[in-house]
Amino acid sequence: MGRAGSTYCSEEGNARMETITIEKMTYGIDALGHLNGKVVFVPYGAPHDKAEIDILEQKTDYARASLTRLIEPSPHRQLSPCPNFPECGGCHWLHLYPEVQRKEKEAYLEFLVKPFAPRKVYPIEPTSDTRYRNKMELKVQVKDDGTIMLGNYRYRSHDVVNLKGCIVQCAPNMAMYDAFRAFLESAPTRNLARNTLEIMVRTLPPQQHALITLREPPDEATLEAFRTFFNTHTSLGRLEIVAQNTSCLTLMREQEPFIFMKRPWVVSPRSFFQNNLEGAEAILYTLLTIHEPIAQKGKFIDLYCGIGIQTLLLENRFEETVAVECNEDSYQDALRNQKLKGTNRTRFLCRKAESIFGTPFTKGVIAALHVNPPRTGLSQRVLRGMSGIKPKKITYLSCNPMTFRRDAVMICKMGYRLEQVHAFDLFPGTYHLEILGTFVR
Repeated sequence: MGRAGSTYCSEEGNARMETITIEKMTYGIDALGHLNGKVVFVPYGAPHDKAEIDILEQKTDYARASLTRLIEPSPHRQLSPCPNFPECGGCHWLHLYPEVQRKEKEAYLEFLVKPFAPRKVYPIEPTSDTRYRNKMELKVQVKDDGTIMLGNYRYRSHDVVNLKGCIVQCAPNMAMYDAFRAFLESAPTRNLARNTLEIMVRTLPPQQHALITLREPPDEATLEAFRTFFNTHTSLGRLEIVAQNTSCLTLMREQEPFIFMKRPWVVSPRSFFQNNLEGAEAILYTLLTIHEPIAQKGKFIDLYCGIGIQTLLLENRFEETVAVECNEDSYQDALRNQKLKGTNRTRFLCRKAESIFGTPFTKGVIAALHVNPPRTGLSQRVLRGMSGIKPKKITYLSCNPMTFRRDAVMICKMGYRLEQVHAFDLFPGTYHLEILGTFVR
């Protein structure tokens, strides 16, 4: 395997060649080994590899290296099932067998939560290893020779790599990838590629939406080309063109509703929604189990509620429900989904999570609080607010185990105990792990 990432010259002026045995995976793209007592991070290594590496960067307590030759390949290593790996930066662990990936995630999860001594840590819920992504985000780049690149960034770079098929994207997304590639490479619209930043496609059967982000507003000829594309590709229910945060064109056609958890839902292109439907369903059913089906006295507060799915599924179990979302698109979808359900039990608010504390919405008995923050985790203001309202139960859904652990320390200092932990493998082939922690007083 060739060098990954940027090169680094040692003090002698050259990268230094060494031999190492890989011990385990980190929460990231790197594998980990030791050399002369120092931790060494090696991208694309596998546990039990004996490998030749180049030391690229030396720090006081660790080093970074690239894998140059496998002396004794690990038995945990597989030939990648994807032709794009490792050049495409979308997946990180496709050189490991799926069962090994899950074993490494289990080990990391155990390390993460062990200091909290939870009563129960459930085994990671697996999902399908292929075709699980319903959302595709593509970067567009034109090389100096005019070659159009449409795909993901190469690892630790801003070089776009074309996709030659993709094993994790759903088939309708890949069909639309081929359609957009042909569109950008056709003679009438070839110059459009230089003005295109990215293309997003989301397929929630039977619906499919696309969002094109341009650098500069398009002229009328370009808009007409997009209209022709939309009329030709009837699988698209919505095509939106934006430039400089302004919508330039929105085309729509009637499609059957997206049915999930036995209900119809509205999910706009810019709204947050889980990329893995199988995993999302597992998370929601787990939440329904955690929050008992009997009516509970007090309020349920849902921070970072997105399009309101978990809110609307749980609202009947509490006397009162308040849901907060700062993204306008997601908030509007939540209101539409509430209307589809035909209920008004929940008060949806479009505001930052921090701003709800100290208002009438957080007064009284708080039976349960659910939080699903971005990767950065909970802000200090939110944590202080949580401490003040003293919910009886907190469920914390996290897409970043490191910020989950940081925030869990603070929540436990408020007098809570991490009662149980569920984890979900929503992104096989990557190091990512979704964690659902339940805290009780």
